[in-house]
Amino acid sequence: MRSENKSSGQDRLTFIEAARRTQIVECAIETIATMGYTQASLAQIAKRAGISKGVILYHFANKEELIERVVTDIYIAGACFMAPHIEAQSTMSNKLRAYLQSNVEFISSHRTQMVALVNIMTSVRTEQGKLRYDVTAEEPILFALEELLRQGQQEGEFRMFDTRVMAVIIRRAIDALPGLLAADSNLDLEPYKRELVEMFELATRKRA
Repeated sequence: MRSENKSSGQDRLTFIEAARRTQIVECAIETIATMGYTQASLAQIAKRAGISKGVILYHFANKEELIERVVTDIYIAGACFMAPHIEAQSTMSNKLRAYLQSNVEFISSHRTQMVALVNIMTSVRTEQGKLRYDVTAEEPILFALEELLRQGQQEGEFRMFDTRVMAVIIRRAIDALPGLLAADSNLDLEPYKRELVEMFELATRKRA
């Protein structure tokens, strides 16, 4: 069997290998979103992909490694979607607005991925029985958001507040949306986007 944990000298993927891994990840997302994490066995994922379980194990050592790639790919896709919107803005206030808007837009346009992610986040546990993706896994995301808020304060656009607390509040408000989609796949997120932007613009705005 072959997994991704190989030395860099031999782990350059061919186009076909990369395409196959992408297919497996996409089928894993669809299977988890449809059946739930527990029922989404490698056999079920392979069935959806039209391949054998052995093909999956050629590319991924086990289900845990595949799930790790699923989570990583979703987060990378989200970051790549959001970054251009944020970087295009010249003020920190507009960057925060773009952060909120693009985040909700990504969630809204990637509903299957979001349902799968909710299933993974609430189901995958360590050998000690703790959630694999707990608050510590969100630390890089919180750090980047804190930096945005802190820079806004330094440039005089935001009022003074605890940037850590504000970053956590913002993330919790956004992180609630995938769960809402899991409960109602037809949910319109546009009103949520408008209210989030308005709420956090008021919460961070420097008072005269």
